[in-house]
Amino acid sequence: MTSTDNDNILYEYPLQERMRTYLRLEHGFEQLQASRTCFDEQAEPFFNALFAVTELLERCDIRTELTKDLELDKQRLQKWEEHPDVDRDALRRTINEIEHCLSTLQDIPKYLRQLKDDALLTSIRQRFSQPGMSGLFELPQLHLWLSQSAEEKQQQCESWSQTLAFVELAITLKLTLLREQSVFAPIQLQNGFLQESSEQLLAMLRIKVPRSAKIYPVISGHRQRFTVRFMPLPGESKETSLHDIEFELARCSP
Repeated sequence: MTSTDNDNILYEYPLQERMRTYLRLEHGFEQLQASRTCFDEQAEPFFNALFAVTELLERCDIRTELTKDLELDKQRLQKWEEHPDVDRDALRRTINEIEHCLSTLQDIPKYLRQLKDDALLTSIRQRFSQPGMSGLFELPQLHLWLSQSAEEKQQQCESWSQTLAFVELAITLKLTLLREQSVFAPIQLQNGFLQESSEQLLAMLRIKVPRSAKIYPVISGHRQRFTVRFMPLPGESKETSLHDIEFELARCSP
């Protein structure tokens, strides 16, 4: 995920495969929600996002991995309950949210089956999985469905989206906890290149780059070693990447 504020661009890079999947799902759910705002003008982005999310959930064992991660988060938070300076109400709310997510994650196969058994989705899914553009002449059943009133279409889209809302909630909670545990530290480079090893296992890197620098990070690595190289936009002078670079780095542990 990348995001921006007034001064910085925030880049995130996963160092574990399950974190890569979590970030992809987060992005997929964001696309699913965003596509609903322009559904009347363009319906294809909604179905593309819905099928992408369901396919990712079908291919990956999210239920097992996410359950393990949230259980560990719950255990860590429970250790803080006796700390004299902790906000117990906020801590208990977060633990309750984790417990709620844990109680629902086991139902992922059941709700995926609901979407898979949906007659309309089943009839159009294969066409959406093929490369290239599709036209409504290839999907007359979708053409007919789109001719319904806006209210009917919105209700159906809401139903499809809510089927997997509990997964979105669990992914959002896990990534929020991961991000909030990390602290940004300023770093200055002379040659635009950083290589680092860590005795502690890492799950993800978060990098804040000044918007004015007009450079982006190219990141590679795994959970105990990573490299970051800064580059300008394609077509820009490569000398930009060799100047002194100041940025902020947060190392997120699982």
